[in-house]
Formats: sequence, structure tokens, C-alpha cells
Amino acid sequence: MLCRGSPSYLSLEEYMAIYIHCPNCHERLTEMHHHCTHCGMALPSGVLYALASALGVTPLPAPGLTVGAIPPHVSPPSSRFALSTAEERHTSPHHSALRPWLAATLSLICGLGQLYNGQIVKGVVLLICGIAAVAAWQFLLGKMLVLCLWLYAISDAYLVARRALPMGRQRQHAKP
Repeated sequence: MLCRGSPSYLSLEEYMAIYIHCPNCHERLTEMHHHCTHCGMALPSGVLYALASALGVTPLPAPGLTVGAIPPHVSPPSSRFALSTAEERHTSPHHSALRPWLAATLSLICGLGQLYNGQIVKGVVLLICGIAAVAAWQFLLGKMLVLCLWLYAISDAYLVARRALPMGRQRQHAKP
């Protein structure tokens, strides 16, 4: 049993490794108050949270603030930020990354790989050009146009989908 006279007994002040000081008078704070007990200055919220953590107590709510209210020094999030986080929450984790080989395979029909990648205008233009090139298949220019369009659509769909992958997954796809 530990008692005050034994050498292994440590008081709470001696045991506590973190000391919090008033930013105004630099005196050590040992009690949880909204104002410094030495100089009377209001303590910033960061000092209050650090003091509460060091003392092992729950921080006191600031006077004048209701629970759940946004403090006056914190600006509300912008609507653009709120929309991006809402979109991220509704994105399925299984379909968040594009698959390059699937995009290339879909491009066997000109434009479908671009549509898969989310490039709507490019996909529709390539689809219309592919239909026009197939209609002109009987001519030599039509055959060369189909071959060039088809190779472009496959390589573009693969490269765009690969560029959309995170770096770690790009390395996985690059290895045989």
C-alpha cells in the first residue's frame, strides 16, 4: 500500500507529465475554469481542451454556446464541399475505380469505352463516326478510317481509364 511517507508515492501533480500554462501570465493551470485563476483572462478553447485532457476531465462547454452549435470562430462548410462529400458517400466502393481492360474491350464498338469512362461527348462522336465509317466500308478510305478509329478508341479508352486509377492500382495493372 502506498502512503505519503513512502518514496514510491507520487501526488497527482508529480505524476502528471503535461502541464498547461496560461497564455497570458504563464502560470500553471491546475483547475478547470474558463478564466485563468491567476490573471482572470479568458482561456482559449484549445487551452481548455488541453487542460481537460491533462486533468482527465470532460471539457466544460463555453458560456453562451448551446450544445451542437458551431462556435463563432469556425466558418460553416461551403456548399461545394458539402456536395462533394455527399457525392462521395453515395458512390459505391465496388465501382469507384475504372477498369482499363473493360474500357478497352467495350471500345471494340467505337465509343462505348469512352462512354464507360464518363466521356459522353467523345463517346457519342466516336460512335457516330464509327457508324459512318462502317457505312463507307465498301470504299478503301472507309476501311482505313474504321481501322484508325477502332485503334484510337481502344487505346484512348484504356489510357483514360488507367489514368483514373490510384497509383498503387496502376502498378498492379502494369505487372503481368
